[in-house]
Amino acid sequence: MTTSIRPPRASLKRSSAPAGALEEFPGRQEVLLMRFPSPPRRLTLPLVLVLVGALCACGPSDRDANIEPPASHLDSLPTAPSSSPSNRGAPTTRVRSQTLYVPAYSHIYVRDAQRSMNLATTLSIRNTSPDRPLVLSTIDYYDSSGEYVRAYLDTPRTLKPLASTYVVVDTDDIRGGVGANFIVRWHAKQPVAPPVVETLMITGANTQGISFRSAARVLREERIPADTSRHRSDADL
Repeated sequence: MTTSIRPPRASLKRSSAPAGALEEFPGRQEVLLMRFPSPPRRLTLPLVLVLVGALCACGPSDRDANIEPPASHLDSLPTAPSSSPSNRGAPTTRVRSQTLYVPAYSHIYVRDAQRSMNLATTLSIRNTSPDRPLVLSTIDYYDSSGEYVRAYLDTPRTLKPLASTYVVVDTDDIRGGVGANFIVRWHAKQPVAPPVVETLMITGANTQGISFRSAARVLREERIPADTSRHRSDADL
């Protein structure tokens, strides 16, 4: 009769040895016991915020999908009230001819009268009429003493509707001085809206830049009385 002898059952005993240490079991058997850190029992606040942000970024809500951004900032402004009927059809001033004085500066003084800065001058003339031309007959340049310097027109020139022209005085041309000026004369066969006439002075020396403009002054003009018949008829409606 053969009797089998079972080896004693090995039991894992708790050990305070560090992770990765060898544990001994009965029966002279050795195994490698690896200890892993236990999973966190609760989520930290930063992790919660990350998860919430990821869920919100998955896609726009139905409410946001139905909102269309404005085409431009102007579209978001309230609509202005319409003009009153009494302001519609107001008469427009018409002029047949003008003589204009336009201030200009070939240089200006800096700090004191011994130091000056040269300027480039541009005389700009713009016909504001959308359907009628005008004729430029005179563009003369004068210095600070009122002495004639030169003429920029040798013959009258026609300025088409909404067209512009210009005259440039170079930076090195300081004959005009700080009190230079242009005399501009124009006329039209039919009454037109007055043109926009002005000078622009500019310079850039080293790291310093200066620019400014001067508008024309009317010395003489042939004004056409405004036609108020249409304005009166509109007001009577």
